[in-house]
Amino acid sequence: MNQLIERLIAAHRMLNREIRRERTRVAPNHVRLTQLKKQRLAVKDKLFRFFPDADMMRVVAKSALRRMRTARI
Repeated sequence: MNQLIERLIAAHRMLNREIRRERTRVAPNHVRLTQLKKQRLAVKDKLFRFFPDADMMRVVAKSALRRMRTARI
């Protein structure tokens, strides 16, 4: 289950980066933005199935992000 949660958190971060990147383009593709936002919401919904309490999800997400960062180094 830990790996699944870490993959979901990583997917959510990647989608956030893609949304930011698309928004900063000179002519953002609004269809692509809508698709990315729907995907991000789907990932967030899956995370909330594991952690219905938002505060607990933030704590778990922060610790997972720390582990991912230290694994890269």
